[in-house]
Amino acid sequence: ESLERVARARLSILFLFLRFLLFSVRAEDDDDDDTFTFTRVIMGGSQSGERAMEVSDAGELQRETGFTAEEMQALQRTFHSICNRKEADGVIHRSELKEALGFHDSMFIDRIFRLFDRDENGVIDFREFIRAMAIFSENGSLEEKLKFSFQIWDVDEDGYISREELYRSVGASLFENDVKVSEDQLFELVDATFAAVDVDGDGRIGMSDYAR
Repeated sequence: ESLERVARARLSILFLFLRFLLFSVRAEDDDDDDTFTFTRVIMGGSQSGERAMEVSDAGELQRETGFTAEEMQALQRTFHSICNRKEADGVIHRSELKEALGFHDSMFIDRIFRLFDRDENGVIDFREFIRAMAIFSENGSLEEKLKFSFQIWDVDEDGYISREELYRSVGASLFENDVKVSEDQLFELVDATFAAVDVDGDGRIGMSDYAR
């Protein structure tokens, strides 16, 4: 229960922001054309040899994510509004995502950026942005949403949340939300969370524990 409360305090900001983007996208969906036409989407920027997305790639991405043509076009505009905040190079940098989400703590930005940046090249291209947004849409499953949030806490990406990771994550979450607690209180919160969630008592929280 403690983990759930803290997770919601932090993740609600991210989820609401992304859902707002999707709501705005659907508000612009006002015709029945199901063919997505790009107005030149640069993939990868200067770091991966700028090229326009091919029409066949666009169709494949639309089929993969389940977005309508209008949603894809609106998300394209959203993508460009973010990636042009600091550098107009066709990709989203960490600082641009941080500004767009309105976060202050570097730890959460690092984790969220890492999960968006699937190829780990240090920037988020349009494909990565669309695939991440799809998780938060109606097309994304509960399992995908749980996995995404679990991975934010699993800092070392070993498939488990350790006490140290939870301590760091909870501390960062409380700091982000301007909640002040003592170090002893933070340790107590972590201990209480493990007592409630770590069912098999192995000293770590796995995905099966987290999803209960």
